[in-house]
Amino acid sequence: MTGYKMVSSGKREWVTWFVAALLLVVCGLIGWKLWWGSSTLPVVDRAPNFTLTDMYGRTVPLRESDGKVRIVSFHYTRCPDICQATNFKLLRLAEQLRKEKLLAERVLLMTISFDSKYDTEAVLKQYTDRTGMKQDGWLFLRGSQEQTKQVLKGFKVLAEEQDGGLFMHSNQLFLLDGSQNIRAVYRMGSELDTDAMLADIHALLEDK
Repeated sequence: MTGYKMVSSGKREWVTWFVAALLLVVCGLIGWKLWWGSSTLPVVDRAPNFTLTDMYGRTVPLRESDGKVRIVSFHYTRCPDICQATNFKLLRLAEQLRKEKLLAERVLLMTISFDSKYDTEAVLKQYTDRTGMKQDGWLFLRGSQEQTKQVLKGFKVLAEEQDGGLFMHSNQLFLLDGSQNIRAVYRMGSELDTDAMLADIHALLEDK
């Protein structure tokens, strides 16, 4: 009887250790999935393919920059508030990307005007000169009214002209991966978190 009890006790101890080890492995796998899964941005939507022109008259198809991470935003140069605040936030982001040698090489900023009548190539040149936003890796784009309408529709962005040349418009900007998938959507304005955007850009670059 004594020997039997010793064997039974040993078995119970072995089972206890086995279950504990199994639980540890399962918890570790769950933690690993949560940790690494959180660094991968989901696909939110598909970006529309478009072809616009920059402020030098050069034709710019979106597909031309496939393989690079892109930030696509919308504005108009006469905007009195949110567009300007957004562009100055993006200027800080562009400066950081340039320091990291990512701007133009692996990341592009694309700012599209929805005021095709006023924001001519000359106006965009003056605007970027005045604001210090003219730099490699940041494209200011425009198109005809029909082209602009199709791009806005593709991104599900609202922009309606009001009296006095002002626009009522949506306040989203978009993070695209190298395959034209929308991976994140941000709110425009002074509260735009460029640190979070930079972290998301790094996450996409590391996914390659």
